[in-house]
Amino acid sequence: MPFFSVITPSFNQGAYIGECVRSVLAQNDADCEHLIFDNCSTDETAAVLGGFPHLQVTREKDRGQSDAVNRGFQAATGEIICWLNSDDAYPPGLFARLREVFADPLVQVVFGDVTQIAYDGSAPQRVEGRFDRREDMVRWWRSDVRLHQPAIFFRSSVQRATGLLREDLHLVMDYEYWWRMSEKFAFHYVPEVLAVQHRQPESKTILDWQGVFAERERVFSPFYSLVDGGNRQAFDQERRQGLAERYLGEAYHNASTHPQAAIRAFVRSLKEAPAYGLHARSLGLLRRLDWRRLLSSTK
Repeated sequence: MPFFSVITPSFNQGAYIGECVRSVLAQNDADCEHLIFDNCSTDETAAVLGGFPHLQVTREKDRGQSDAVNRGFQAATGEIICWLNSDDAYPPGLFARLREVFADPLVQVVFGDVTQIAYDGSAPQRVEGRFDRREDMVRWWRSDVRLHQPAIFFRSSVQRATGLLREDLHLVMDYEYWWRMSEKFAFHYVPEVLAVQHRQPESKTILDWQGVFAERERVFSPFYSLVDGGNRQAFDQERRQGLAERYLGEAYHNASTHPQAAIRAFVRSLKEAPAYGLHARSLGLLRRLDWRRLLSSTK
């Protein structure tokens, strides 16, 4: 039985998946299986994967990313489960460090920091992991919890006890999974970079933030009573203000690259809290928008 099982769902990520696979090989740990579940990609993915004969590649239609990862969970035979998307990667020396951490039998789940690489010309940024209280996940519009999916690792026994990803979720299935997992298992923080996360501009979580927020609302609204302090009116006001700020932030960040998405997010921000129209960032948004691209797209 291998010590590490790396599970990678794949669909038309041929430009990135080679780096993903090489980052696992660079760990120089033979006690590892790398399982690829490819949804019949039509780009160069098959050719890239063909250059790595050690991979266990399953090429078949799936019902989405959650289904692909679930197939990996069910096929994995290793002690430590690693979920690595095809556009992410691991830093050198990661597996050696994980062996040290998991040598403690009391450690069941490990999370850490990530290096995020954007495609807007900005420098790579280290983003810390953060998870102090499970209840903080319910206030999902805040930044109290930062659980970076590729930088989370867990024992196979934890996966079996937690079950599978929800296939009705397509954007926040990871956060919902950590929510269920954290009910029974403590998360052990390692203050080091445990993964490299590519924030590519065409990823679904970047392009569809409204969808992300809608799914988080659907997942966590049944648990609002756990944290509202018995005052739902004040809680709802906090939630709307928090959402307005999040939407405004997404509008600002997408203004130059996806102006139409930025406008939609800005309008949604005003719906949640009209006063945010006078926010300093709203004025900055107007200056940052690529008006030429926006106007040409409306013709």
